[in-house]
Amino acid sequence: MEASGRPGAAGNWRALRAYGLLTAVILSGLALRVWGINFGLPYIYHPDEPGYVQIAQSIFKTGDLNPHFFNYPSVFFYINALAYIPYYLTGKAIGLFQSPDTIPGVKMLAMGTGQALMSTTFLLGRGVTAIFGSVSLVVLFLCGRQLSGSYTMGLLAALMMAVSPTSVLISHYITPDTFVAFFVLLSLWASIRVLQEGKTWHYAAAGIAIGLSASTKYNAAIIVFCLIAAHALRCGAKSLKEPRFYFALALSAAAFFLSTPFALLDHQKFLADLQLEAQHYSTGHAGMEGDSLHWYVSYLWQTEGPVTLAAIAAVVWGLYTRSRQVILLSVFPLVYFAFISSFVVRNDRTLLPLLPFLVLLASCLLVSLASYAKNQRAIIKRLSFLVVLAFALISLVLPFLRAVESDIHLASPDGRETSRVWINGNLPKGSRIAIESYSPYIDTHRFSVESFNRITDHSPDWYSSNGFDYLVFSEGMFGRFYRQPEIYASVVSQYDNLFRAFDMIRSFTDGGYEVRVYRVTR
Repeated sequence: MEASGRPGAAGNWRALRAYGLLTAVILSGLALRVWGINFGLPYIYHPDEPGYVQIAQSIFKTGDLNPHFFNYPSVFFYINALAYIPYYLTGKAIGLFQSPDTIPGVKMLAMGTGQALMSTTFLLGRGVTAIFGSVSLVVLFLCGRQLSGSYTMGLLAALMMAVSPTSVLISHYITPDTFVAFFVLLSLWASIRVLQEGKTWHYAAAGIAIGLSASTKYNAAIIVFCLIAAHALRCGAKSLKEPRFYFALALSAAAFFLSTPFALLDHQKFLADLQLEAQHYSTGHAGMEGDSLHWYVSYLWQTEGPVTLAAIAAVVWGLYTRSRQVILLSVFPLVYFAFISSFVVRNDRTLLPLLPFLVLLASCLLVSLASYAKNQRAIIKRLSFLVVLAFALISLVLPFLRAVESDIHLASPDGRETSRVWINGNLPKGSRIAIESYSPYIDTHRFSVESFNRITDHSPDWYSSNGFDYLVFSEGMFGRFYRQPEIYASVVSQYDNLFRAFDMIRSFTDGGYEVRVYRVTR
């Protein structure tokens, strides 16, 4: 492996070339994360974005730092609220806003069905997420370089993360997950410095970063195991006697409560929401529950592909050889994966904090294999390099193609948009329409619209007797039950009864998203 900074012209050239390549990686990653960033607008079909935007706007408009919502901690909301400062000042300068209160919010019809009254408020939040996702690539590069003394490992890890389909997709959303990955990486970088040098400021930086990670999403507190591992690997039997370790832990607690202050100041609401979120993940969420371990393993293989295999191989080999670097990189993903697999609810965004560790482990393996091949005989060296190069290319090309496919899909109109246009243009004005969650946005000035969590909340006779003219069913709701009919047999039966009771007048399947429109008969 090349040194991270050799003196002289050769070393300077390596550094210049490495940072030039890093810039290209960051710009490529940013391009993938902003491609299609205006998806759906002005209509909002993400279930969580509207609520988070409203919380950030409320903090900015009122100056009340209490988000009054603690299912997630507060750092994510504070960052988004801060983003409104330049947004508002720019808008005021061009005469768009007169006061913070004139910044418009969002109009919601149902969960996953809303309209941004000013699209730029959502572009702002999505842009901040994309920036954090891209800046994370820099921290990832620094972690790889610090671990190995190699620009190559840092660049390869950053490139793998730049094209990760999971990271690219989630970096489009106004959710805390991309921010979590950023702060977890900062925690890792500081823990690496603890392992290698162990200065007081390294412990302090690790403690603060751990606190900020937990203050972005509670489960990220598991990153403390990275600091524990780094400290134990450095100090050995004297670990428990080292005061700087306890200093770091104290700083992590302080950083958490300073950045989520109403965990103390509004502790009753904090504890209630925390319990609610834990109960949610433990008891289930329709369409995102069951056999979490198998689901996560399948998802990683199908989405991230060979990177996952390389990471597992690196863990096995590193533990066998007792590599301190690999042990440090393995602790968090092993503990975190066991933790999230223990819950009933599973989803792609929960895996995001794990991905930086997977790409670092995969990069470590590939760089080590390439270094090993250098010392072999000519024919073996060539074959080894070809194998490593082929695996590296597959690990980059397959995720990249999936990320591009995801961006194209996100930027393309789906059944919600085409059905929205058709409904507004073809159904009689004044019709009474029932919609369920994740349905197309229907013009409430033209139609009488009533929303339900699921249209199965009522029987066919109820819709007939209460004067409804049309029912709009959305795959985002009914599809989750039909994908697992053995689990949701009763709900599927309820949908079947409604589908049989009324006449379907149109079905839209654009973009692989189905919307059905039924006429109510009396």
